Amino acid sequence: MRATIVIPCYWGRPSSEPLNREDAVYDHPTPLDEPGTLGRALESIEVLKNPDFNVVVLAAATNQELSKRVEEKARSIVAPFKDRFPVECISHSFEAALRERVREVGFDDAESLVSLTGYSNIRNMCLIVAELARSEVAVLFDDDEVYEDPDYIDKVFENIGNEREGRYAGAIAGYYLRPEGGYLLPPPEDWWMTEWPMVDAMNKAFGIIDEEPRLKPTPFVFGGNMCIHRDVFRRMAFDPNVRRGEDIDYLVNCKLFGIDFLLDRELSIRHLPPKSYVPAWQHFRENIYRFIYARQKLRQQQPVDGLRHVDVEELDPYPGRCMREDLEDLIFRTSVLMGLHYKDVGDEVGFTESMRNIYYARYDALPGFDTFISYLGYRRRWEELMGFLSKDEMLSERFL
Repeated sequence: MRATIVIPCYWGRPSSEPLNREDAVYDHPTPLDEPGTLGRALESIEVLKNPDFNVVVLAAATNQELSKRVEEKARSIVAPFKDRFPVECISHSFEAALRERVREVGFDDAESLVSLTGYSNIRNMCLIVAELARSEVAVLFDDDEVYEDPDYIDKVFENIGNEREGRYAGAIAGYYLRPEGGYLLPPPEDWWMTEWPMVDAMNKAFGIIDEEPRLKPTPFVFGGNMCIHRDVFRRMAFDPNVRRGEDIDYLVNCKLFGIDFLLDRELSIRHLPPKSYVPAWQHFRENIYRFIYARQKLRQQQPVDGLRHVDVEELDPYPGRCMREDLEDLIFRTSVLMGLHYKDVGDEVGFTESMRNIYYARYDALPGFDTFISYLGYRRRWEELMGFLSKDEMLSERFL
């Protein structure tokens, strides 16, 4: 068995440049004038004992005008590791080449299937490069994390693709250890986040980590610690309409097709997130769109042969708590408190944008299309794309 460890990294404007509203929004893109965390993540890979893997770094720019500089930056970080383990760095030039190739063979929708912009599209690229590397397993790992367990790959290979406790282990989830130890999140530091139940719900959900058996169905996954077997990633795509929370949305999509993510209580990595330069109102806005979209997809489910109905209760305590009927009320109260905070510190832009979040939640975040049917159509095209890539050798040589 062989795995491809795929590491997305996100790069933004130099720290001296102001926020650009045209840029893609990520949690903490690394400014181009800073070293970032990618080198540390690559260093940690050397702890892994099982050598049956290759590594692919995906370098994504927050804006196309930065793409060349981002590619050069990422390649310079990756270069010293090429004599330590098999590693490739791809970026927007590869994105363009892959689009051209699939368009040549009849995929007129190549731009929607192949993209390095947005969390879901970047996760899909993770699956694409695992296919091109001819690996049985895609191991998703982020650049703000480190491996500490030498047996991590062995633990993945031990279970993935097999039957465990009467369930198919085609998709395995690990969990994050915090910088200071443990996996529980601390209470929100900011008083204006006290009405938002996300942290409490997450900590309740994390209670299953210590429970037996070792592998069991989970309502949550972390995008930086997901292991997906080829039999699954050839069928299942991340939903490109999801702005964030693409990991849990992928879990729901898999559930629709009868595939449960199984949490492995022994599969942990250390999460060491850097400082985020994204303002709180903007980060919260992404959560608004995320949870309203996720709830709508559940609401719009229809009976389809071969699919099962997913109830919100299956996602409790998290993310289910953030997908209930009172979601708009939670958003309203949190946005008002956030606005009061910005008023108190004299930030008029922050105040205005916090109030706009109330408007967006009511009038803009609800998708104007059928999210359920849209995903099913996209997934069908994804399966066709992966079927082609599984046989095409033009782009796979660099990963073998």
